[in-house]
Amino acid sequence: MHSTLRGAAAAALAAALLAGCKASEKGPETPDAGPLPPGTHALAAAARLPGPPVTAQCYSPPVRIVFHSAFEWNSYWTGNNVLCTPPPAPAGVDFAKEMLVYVSIGKRMSPRDSISIDGSGTRNDSLIVVVRRFTLKDGCPGAQQATYPQSLVKLPADSVPVRFSEVHIKIPCEAAAGG
Repeated sequence: MHSTLRGAAAAALAAALLAGCKASEKGPETPDAGPLPPGTHALAAAARLPGPPVTAQCYSPPVRIVFHSAFEWNSYWTGNNVLCTPPPAPAGVDFAKEMLVYVSIGKRMSPRDSISIDGSGTRNDSLIVVVRRFTLKDGCPGAQQATYPQSLVKLPADSVPVRFSEVHIKIPCEAAAGG
């Protein structure tokens, strides 16, 4: 009887362990970017805005930029690609009280590549904006598809210099293929 119970317990333990090893249904996990730098805090969900629409002809090159006015926003997009209609400034942004921070990594060929603005904080005389960039390691197999990763947030307006604290994380090939 003890060997039957031990066998059943071992089988249950093995089943539980195997269930824990099951691949995520959402696909492979993105590597952890680690904690935010000292003196910064995570952004509120309401600070995140949808990025402007992009097409194969109309997208931003790699950039880290701050917009203090609708004029700056329109000037950037007009000067960026004269053949494209500039996207309107996001609705509900009061440039007297808020500013926009936008980052892009241009055209990428992996749907796993991404960029995000994850935090901000004041350090000395500067506003620190925390950017995390995830890119698939070079040489990984898989379908290539054009993507245009970008992130847009609104923050309280400030006249201090803005500095970007950026972390680059490489996604291993195994993580990209594991889902």
